[in-house]
Amino acid sequence: MDVPPIEGCPDTYLVDNEMFGMEEALASYVLDADRPALLDAGTETSADRILDALAAVGVDRADVAYVFVSHVHLDHAAGAERLLDACPNATAVVHERGLPYLTDPEKLDRLLASVSAAIGFEDPYGSPDPLPRERCAAVAGGETFDLGDRVLEITDAPGHAPHHYVALDPESRMLFSADAVGAFHPEEKRVAPSTPPPSFDLEANLETIDRLRELDPSRLLFTHFGPGEDAMAELDAYERVLPQWIDDVAAAREAVGDDIDDLVAELEGDWEMYTLERDVAGALGYLDRREE
Repeated sequence: MDVPPIEGCPDTYLVDNEMFGMEEALASYVLDADRPALLDAGTETSADRILDALAAVGVDRADVAYVFVSHVHLDHAAGAERLLDACPNATAVVHERGLPYLTDPEKLDRLLASVSAAIGFEDPYGSPDPLPRERCAAVAGGETFDLGDRVLEITDAPGHAPHHYVALDPESRMLFSADAVGAFHPEEKRVAPSTPPPSFDLEANLETIDRLRELDPSRLLFTHFGPGEDAMAELDAYERVLPQWIDDVAAAREAVGDDIDDLVAELEGDWEMYTLERDVAGALGYLDRREE
């Protein structure tokens, strides 16, 4: 299994989780620190690839100290339960706003049902059991996690979701940004909007971009997909792209109405994103809330 190291990010390795059989759709990262960590848990089936990556890098599962779950959307979180089972000494780090949805059986069932309805088939990212609360650390921003030879600093990063955080290595300036700065297209070297339902918030996301800029990151690690090229340029680009996307969705709605298929047809010439239908739905929800 190919687990490439990431230039400029010491002892950090890219795992392509091959979501739905697609390459370069969903990433996790192995951080081979003195106390190793996993950055994002992926889908339930991602766990096998992440565990294989640990072996390829030479990290013993029993040594893994943390599984950092950037937010509780299930393409990022559904693999956490299997990873905790396989890594007996690991703690899952989850935003306090999202933690109940991964630990409370009723809330997790509702989350699974809502994801199935949104995607259009049952359990697209798996059907995990609740995480044991005693093996979870809740964060809200401002926490620091000691990995032995380095630390990771947590920053609250709402917008994409209210339960999103990012993690910075202050020495290398590597920032695990997950979805806070949207998606990165490695071949085209561009950022694209990521505005899923039900809780995307434009203003909160723009405030998050300002907050991340103050961290002075050298490199962004996206979950969709892979390491960026120029962190500050990508933050600046996303600050421009995101409002334009919302404006274009609003204009398309004026032109063709609320039907998702019609909106996708109207927008797809200018916005090439494999998550276009989902992101249109999230943008519509935001626009509706803004009008209330």
